[in-house]
Amino acid sequence: MAHEWCFRFDLDLSEALGRRISPDAMVVQEDRNLVMGGVKILDLDSHNGLDAAYQAIADHRPLPLGRYLLSRSRGSQAYWTYQAVVHDLEERPSSRPGNVRRSLTAILSDAVRRGMSSLSVEPLGMWRSRGLTVEEMVEAFEAAILETSLDLRSPMRLTLLLEDLDRLEEVSHLLRSRLLRKASRSFRTVDNETALVEVRQGGARLHCRFVPGSLSGYAVTCVEPPNAPS
Repeated sequence: MAHEWCFRFDLDLSEALGRRISPDAMVVQEDRNLVMGGVKILDLDSHNGLDAAYQAIADHRPLPLGRYLLSRSRGSQAYWTYQAVVHDLEERPSSRPGNVRRSLTAILSDAVRRGMSSLSVEPLGMWRSRGLTVEEMVEAFEAAILETSLDLRSPMRLTLLLEDLDRLEEVSHLLRSRLLRKASRSFRTVDNETALVEVRQGGARLHCRFVPGSLSGYAVTCVEPPNAPS
């Protein structure tokens, strides 16, 4: 049975936050020792596998890479904040694509469970010259998006915020070229003015539609889930 919900991935400039974009939550990057941002009011429960994060904070131990923390909105800030634990600033490079993929996938799953439908995110894993390359960051985001789309139970929109138009165009080109390389087939006709590409992922079929008027990206719909009856 095909899913009726779609995952939309967009790009925008960082300055759009609070102006054109009002997300339910913002995803920021964090070091495993919590030196990149302050821990605020945490909202973690025993059902999402983050008991270790509580204990790590209490014991002043480094957090496991690929995890996350969640803080509630405060004051005039309308959105919640996910802290993606994707850096170890004592290492070079400070981040790995696998850690970004795991953290972002877990955050998206948690956001859906909490009824959120719109998230904005920093370019996770990229920090000065010590983290991921742009190509590695795009690879990790693509993997998390396709994995999340396999079992999406409600609509989700993720907006990657970048510092300038040059970086936005670079990421847009990489996203589209990677998706086209993964395509099992593409439709040269148009569907509601959007080009459609089919990608196979873990036995499932995903239809990816390039979003009109968007430099970024695409909307992903799972039209055949894994292990679907023939």
